[in-house]
Amino acid sequence: MTRLAPLSLLLLGTACATASREPASVAEAYAKALEENRLSDAYRLTTGTPEGEGAFLDEYSDEAARKERAAAVRTGTGVLEARAPSVTLARQGEDWRVVESRPADVPRAALKKFLDEVESRDWKGAWGLLASPLRARYTPERLKEDFEREPLAKERLRRARLALNTHVRVAAGEALFPLGGERAVRLVLEDGEYRVAAIE
Repeated sequence: MTRLAPLSLLLLGTACATASREPASVAEAYAKALEENRLSDAYRLTTGTPEGEGAFLDEYSDEAARKERAAAVRTGTGVLEARAPSVTLARQGEDWRVVESRPADVPRAALKKFLDEVESRDWKGAWGLLASPLRARYTPERLKEDFEREPLAKERLRRARLALNTHVRVAAGEALFPLGGERAVRLVLEDGEYRVAAIE
């Protein structure tokens, strides 16, 4: 597990009684708990990890790892974003501002990033953008093998790339890029981020 876990784990976590619900305060409380080796408190400020609390406690039992993560969290606090399917807020200095973008812009950017990662053959990056059921079925290596073996893979990627320019249907928790007929590229919202669930 990487030591630089996504900051979204912090933003969506349940704050302890001493931290306010403002994202920057949650991030600071998390960094402080790590520095003070209060790992159970730090873990409660996350949404959890796939490996569970035991793995988290293991990973941050090392003081250097705790300091590195706390510093990374504080660095990211100045450019925090808070996201929902219909709105994104970004921090500018001490203030929060609404990012004026259409609801479809966020899933469209997520799909474009996935396609770019696949086309540049960054299989680990592409795997990280898959929805959790697909990440559970695949490894980056298996994803690479399947794309290289599948004769229609390039055509599917081409159609998905064209779908970026179509109307995106954004509903609660998912975004659909129609491909014609019953087919669509489908992204789902997980931990505040859109991830690829199907490309046909």
